[in-house]
Amino acid sequence: MSEFRRMARRMAWLLMGVWVGAAPSVQAADSVPFAANLTNIPADLAVMQAERIPMLLFVHASYCGYCQMVDEEFIRPLEKDPAYRGKLLIRRIEIDGATDLIDRQGQRESPTRFANRLGVRLVPVVMFFDPAGRSVGEALRGVTVPDFYPFYLQQGIDLAETCSRQPDPARCTPKKPADQRSL
Repeated sequence: MSEFRRMARRMAWLLMGVWVGAAPSVQAADSVPFAANLTNIPADLAVMQAERIPMLLFVHASYCGYCQMVDEEFIRPLEKDPAYRGKLLIRRIEIDGATDLIDRQGQRESPTRFANRLGVRLVPVVMFFDPAGRSVGEALRGVTVPDFYPFYLQQGIDLAETCSRQPDPARCTPKKPADQRSL
C-alpha cells in the first residue's frame, strides 16, 4: 500500500472519529426540550455547555400551595414566552415525585436525595446554574413578597445569563458557602 493511501486512510478514520465523537452532543442538543422535568443532568449539561446557556431549576412539592402559585404565576409564563427560548433551560423537580433522575455521574438519584444534596429544606426554591453546573447567585427561597417575585426572578435569570457568557467568581458565586453547590 502506498504512503499516500495509508495517510488518506488514517485521515478518514480520524475524521470519522471526530464526527462520531461529536454526534452525541449534537443529538443531545436537538433532543433536549427548553422546559421539562429534570430527568437527565448529563444531557442538560451538554446542551448548556454547547449553547453557553444557564439553567433555571424550580424545586417544588405536590402538596405545596405556594409552589403551585409560583409555578402558575411565574414559571409557566416564562415557558410560554418566546423571549426565553435559547437563553436558558427551565427544569423542575418535584421533591416528593416518584421518578428518579440521572445524576452527573450517570447514576439514578431520587428527587428527595437530589434536593437534599442541593441543600433544599423548604419549597418552593428557584435556583440558577451555569453551563458547568455550578450554582449562580442566590436562590429564591419561599415566597415572601409576591409583588416583587418577578423582579427577583428576572434578576436571577439576568445574572445567570451573564455568568454563562462571562464567568466572574466574585459576581457569580453565591455569598453563602452552603449555597455554593452544583448539579
